[in-house]
Amino acid sequence: MGMQRSTRVRRRYTPAQRDKILAAYQRSRLPQKDFAAQTGIGHSTLTLWLRKAATTKVKVGGPSTFVPVPNLFSAAVAAPAFRLRFPQGHVVEVAAGFQAEELGALLQLIQAL
Repeated sequence: MGMQRSTRVRRRYTPAQRDKILAAYQRSRLPQKDFAAQTGIGHSTLTLWLRKAATTKVKVGGPSTFVPVPNLFSAAVAAPAFRLRFPQGHVVEVAAGFQAEELGALLQLIQAL
């Protein structure tokens, strides 16, 4: 016997339609399976769209919130320019080029501890 073919027709969505559906999903706060069932799209389709949206620079619902973080585990990290030891036992290491305003705020915070 031969294999039976599915009679289900695959629906194509424009990028604007996909973005609208993804925005509705984010607002819904429903589990992916529930939202997909209510919307009439496959759960695997929704997860694929979400994965693709996560890898683009602009995420659904707004700009990316990427924040660069220095690699603190790198062997190339320079020694601190200053090391401050406080009577309470706190130690602050300050790298060269640290903003004076930020250092002032940090020192005030430490003194309040």
